[in-house]
Amino acid sequence: MKLGGVPAAVGLAGCATATGINPVVPPVAKAIQVPDQVRATPATMGAAPGTQFNPREKPTYVPQTNDPLGFSIADNLFWSDIMMEHAMFIAHLMPGPELDGPRRQAEEFQRMFARHLEQARGIRPDNYVSFNRASIDLAKRISDFKKTMGEQQAAGKIRSLVWPLFFTHTAREADRYARRLELYNRRQIELDRREVVEFWSATMGEHSAFIAHLLDPDEKLLIEQASRLEKAFRQPALRDVRGDDVMKAAQEVLDFKTVGERGIYAGKIKSIISPPIASHVRREAVRFIDELKRTQPG
Repeated sequence: MKLGGVPAAVGLAGCATATGINPVVPPVAKAIQVPDQVRATPATMGAAPGTQFNPREKPTYVPQTNDPLGFSIADNLFWSDIMMEHAMFIAHLMPGPELDGPRRQAEEFQRMFARHLEQARGIRPDNYVSFNRASIDLAKRISDFKKTMGEQQAAGKIRSLVWPLFFTHTAREADRYARRLELYNRRQIELDRREVVEFWSATMGEHSAFIAHLLDPDEKLLIEQASRLEKAFRQPALRDVRGDDVMKAAQEVLDFKTVGERGIYAGKIKSIISPPIASHVRREAVRFIDELKRTQPG
C-alpha cells in the first residue's frame, strides 16, 4: 500500500523498535508528514481556539509559560476541544429515534464546549482561576454523562454504536482534565512522570485498539501494526519510568497515526475512521510527547 506514492508499510520481520512494529514505518511517516501535524503549539493569551480550524490543521496547544496561567490556557484550549469532539463523535454514533434523548444530550455538550472553547480566548491572569472552575464543572458533567451512557450500553439498556470502552476512555480524559485544573488553582503545575506514563500509555493503547477495529478487514498489515501498538502500551515493562522506551513508543504511535491520517484524508486507507477522529488521536499523541518531555530532567 502507498500513501501519496510513499510506501506505508513493509514486512514485519527484524523489528528493533520499542513497540515491535515495523521499524520502517517511523522514517516513512517523517518523510510525508506535515511539520505542524507533529509539532506542539505554545498557548498564548488570546490564542485562537480549535473551532477556528479544519480538524487536520488544529494546533496542539501546550503551555508556553511554566506557571499556572500558562498551563491553564493550554489545557483549556486543548481539552475543551477534545471534549467537544468527544461529544460530536458520540452524537454521530447514536442514530435513530430510539436514541434521540442521549443524542440530544451529546449535541448539547458539543455546543457547550464549543462556546467554552471560544471563551477560553479571554483567559487572563485575573480570571484563570474562575475560568478553571467553570471548566471543571463542565468536565465533570460530561464525565458523568459518559459513565452513565457506558453503563447503559454495557447493560444493553441502550443500543448505540459507541463501545463501552470508548465511554470509559473518554470519561477518564474528562476526569484528568478536571484534576489538572484543580491543581493549577492550587498553584501546582508539576507533572508526575509515573502518572503521565500510566495515563497516556492507557490512552495510546486504547487508541490503537480502536484503530484496529475501525480499519477495513482487508487492511491486514495496518490492523497488525495497530494491534502490536496496543499490546506494547499494555505491557508494564514499557511503562518503566526510568527508561526511554516509552518515548520511543510515543514517537512510533505518533508516526503511525500521522501516516494513517494522511492515508485517510487521501482515500488511500480503507476504514470507517472519519478524518476528525484521525486528527483527534494524532493530536493526543503530540500532547503525550510534550508531557513526557516536561517530566525529563534538564
